[in-house]
Amino acid sequence: MAKKQLEFARRAWRDIEAIEAYYLNEAGEAVADRAVDAILAQAEKLATLAVEFRPGIRQGTRECVMTRFPYILVYVSRPGVVSIVRVIHERSEYFNRKRGGKQSPADARHLK
Repeated sequence: MAKKQLEFARRAWRDIEAIEAYYLNEAGEAVADRAVDAILAQAEKLATLAVEFRPGIRQGTRECVMTRFPYILVYVSRPGVVSIVRVIHERSEYFNRKRGGKQSPADARHLK
């Protein structure tokens, strides 16, 4: 199967920048670089592999759980394109909702 085009939503880039800033502050440049590299490598795998991960909380999304760092890539896969829409810590409030339940206004803010 051919590699799909990889896109990042602006919110996903902001998530990555916040993750990098966190690790720069807490663990230093080397760890921050490894975290960002791991996220970008996982995104590339999503575009390359013909694997669909678990269904996401929001309709039409999927979630890829990272193994080395505690993040989940929320993405949408369409013919020819994989769009990373969020990169969220696995303990985020985003994931504390019941799947398929109604979204509260507070939850909606986390998806913007």
